[in-house]
Order: sequence, then C-alpha cells, then structure tokens
Amino acid sequence: MNKIIIPAFCIFLFIAGCVATRDSANSGHISAKEKKGLERIAIGKSIESRHYVLKMDRIILANGQMIDLVPRNNFIIINGEIISVSLAYEGRSFGIRRITGINFNGHISRYIMKSNEQKNMYNIQIEAVTSSNDKFDIYLTLSISGNCTASINNSYIQIVNYRGIVTPLNEVRATSSSRVPVR
Repeated sequence: MNKIIIPAFCIFLFIAGCVATRDSANSGHISAKEKKGLERIAIGKSIESRHYVLKMDRIILANGQMIDLVPRNNFIIINGEIISVSLAYEGRSFGIRRITGINFNGHISRYIMKSNEQKNMYNIQIEAVTSSNDKFDIYLTLSISGNCTASINNSYIQIVNYRGIVTPLNEVRATSSSRVPVR
C-alpha cells in the first residue's frame, strides 16, 4: 500500500507545482529580460521627447583622473525647453572668483539630436541660456541602456566631463512623490 501512495503523492506534488508555475507566469510577472527591455524603451522615449534626468556619479578631470560624486546632488534635468543643472566643478576658473559648482536654471536655445540606431545611442548638443544671459554649451552622449556622458563648457570655466546614468523624468517624479508621507 505504501509503495502506491508515496509515488502517487509525488506525482500529485509535481503536477501541482507545474500548475502553480504556469499560473504565476501568466499572472503578470515579467522576467528580468522583459523588464530591462521595457526600461530601454522608456529611456528611448524620454530622450526623444526631451523629458529625462542625468544623474552624474563621476567627474572626469582634465588629467583623466575620476572623482566619485553623489548622484542625487549632481544632475542635469531636461524638461522640454527648460534645463536645470546642479553639478560639482573642479578645474580652472576664468573669472575673479573661483567656481566650485555649476548651478543654473535656464531655457534651451538650441537642441540638436542625432541618433545612432545601430549602437542605440543619442548624441545631443545643447545651448542653454540662463536668466542672466550666461551661455552654456552641453554635449551629451546617451545610451538607451541607461549610461550617459556629458561635457559642459562656458566662458568662465574650462570644459569638464561627467559620467552617469539617464532616467526618464516621469520615473524620477514617481519615486520622489512616493516618499512623501500621507497624512
């Protein structure tokens, strides 16, 4: 009797496990590969619609040395025709006072985007103008995989390079609003 019950019970468990696996696969869970593909599509759409955030985690000095940065404090936000920049700066200053940061809100007067579909990359040239009529030239290389580089130039600073990640602007809004306590 035990010889029949034990194999029958094992077969029952195996079938129940297969059904549970099939049900969980059909219940809306997506695989890591599918999730990564959806993230790439979202990043590509945000770049093409000019609604994205660059979170910079490294500054690359003129001598090639890299310095780690805090990404939440070092960013470039592109929101249509509006640009917000808050970045650490290390390099020569061409003015009376030493410059230690690049911080401004402005509008985009020129935006040239070239896409390389074979490499899934975008090369973007931006000319940003602040309210005090300072002009910044910004050169971006963005990948839909989430990596980015930025170079910024102005008449008061030497060109400086950054490395970081790109995320859709709506994703940043959703995560920051989810941290607000509900009363």
